[in-house]
Amino acid sequence: MFKLFTFIILIPFVFVVLFVAWASFPWSISSSHFSNEVIDFKTFQEDEENKPSVLKILTWNVGFFYGEGSEGEGYEAQDASFYSERLVLASEELKKWDADIVFLQEIDFESSRSHFINQATTLARLAGYHFVALAPSWKLNYIPFPYWPVSQQFGAMNSGGAILSKYPLKNHEVYLLNKPSSNPWWYNLFYLHRFIQVAEVEVGNKNFLITNLHLEAFDKNNREEQIRTLVDLHNRKNIDFIAGDFNMVPDAATQKSKFINGDDYENDLSFSLMSESGLDEVIPMDIYEKSEKDYFTFPSSKPDRRLDYIFYQRGLKLMKAEVLPSTLSDHLPVRAIFQIDSPRINPYSL
Repeated sequence: MFKLFTFIILIPFVFVVLFVAWASFPWSISSSHFSNEVIDFKTFQEDEENKPSVLKILTWNVGFFYGEGSEGEGYEAQDASFYSERLVLASEELKKWDADIVFLQEIDFESSRSHFINQATTLARLAGYHFVALAPSWKLNYIPFPYWPVSQQFGAMNSGGAILSKYPLKNHEVYLLNKPSSNPWWYNLFYLHRFIQVAEVEVGNKNFLITNLHLEAFDKNNREEQIRTLVDLHNRKNIDFIAGDFNMVPDAATQKSKFINGDDYENDLSFSLMSESGLDEVIPMDIYEKSEKDYFTFPSSKPDRRLDYIFYQRGLKLMKAEVLPSTLSDHLPVRAIFQIDSPRINPYSL
């Protein structure tokens, strides 16, 4: 009788262990789990007579195009047509914004929650981007979240970051960052890697080193560690553009705590550490302080903070920077335009 009772008790335990082992596989991903190659949709032929004089850069955390609630609270599973329609709308917005290089975060490649649509390659084709570099950072057999009901859970996951470019990309690298040590070990089995994605882009007769990233949102110490890693990488490689979702607020932000979702940025050193890179940000602090609300990027419906940034080398000439309107994600995109060469103007056409 005792043996039977023990066996009955052990069955659920064994089931849970086997499920966790299967669901969290491959347990810890690295760059060896995906290709660093760049997807080239079309043979690129540059107009030798009309080299580009400006470069337009855009960063956007797309939240797998679900919109607000993508993090779990209030999340409701949607059908495939929902995501197909959102990708068409996103492509139309990208065409309107006319960015040459697009940095994307939280974009799905082959995930159950978005019906296994490769959102990066689909968006690139729809919006006319010839080159795509993928950075998978969250790849698991099954994500049991939101916890209840089971029918709403994310399921199979393959998600991360991507760079879309109208110009050739090469020397693509992805760095997967350490997960917060403050998380329980079993939680980190299912937790996403934050990432730094680096590539070289050829624009006209110039090469630029560009970086797309998504940093830790909930653990200040972990985010500060990631910023230090980023600054060290920049010091070694001399990066021209760093853009993405930093999950930090500016030092000059009026509000740093008591947000509706409970986020707290008090005593966070992330922005100060980033300033040690020597790079400039496209919205200088004196401009930001004059009208904070104009530069908030999260949440998209009622923005109350800035989390998304574009940093650049001081030798580059910034022409314009702005936060753009959109309802397709819980973040708003940021776009910046740089002059990279003397404009070629026919004086008789003016």
